[in-house]
Amino acid sequence: MHACKLIKQTAPTERTIWCAGLPAFITKGAGMFSGMMLSQYTADSLIVEQRILSTPASIQSIPAAVDQEDFVSMGMNTAIKNCQIIDNGFGVLGIEFMAAAQALDLRNFTNGKGVTAARKTVRKYVEHLDVDRPLYNDHNRMKELVKSCEILEEVEKAVGSLE
Repeated sequence: MHACKLIKQTAPTERTIWCAGLPAFITKGAGMFSGMMLSQYTADSLIVEQRILSTPASIQSIPAAVDQEDFVSMGMNTAIKNCQIIDNGFGVLGIEFMAAAQALDLRNFTNGKGVTAARKTVRKYVEHLDVDRPLYNDHNRMKELVKSCEILEEVEKAVGSLE
């Protein structure tokens, strides 16, 4: 969860987008189009859900076995919640990669080898956003792409191991 919160704190905000010379919502048609704005809502929603899921399951423990046991570990519930937190994290990272690729598309300069490889990989799965469209399919594709580690693999092919 902390990684996703950090990502959102470093993600393009209206201020950082403006300072970087990018249009609002990382779209050329800001005002006419929503661009990446709704994706930010989605990422924020996933992070809020992570916060909710981070509440310890142990506080929900109830007496069991005719009050002979006063503690039930809730281990399975914790495992399920942790899986959802990790899945949400992949979703947030996917959206951030989408936003980064969109921003790079709007900039006119030469990127480094790693950035170029990452952008190219993202663009194999998600098209540039010129005109608003439903983005849930893009979000889902990006989440699966992040899970697959293909972006990392392509970057490492271009620049060498990042370990």
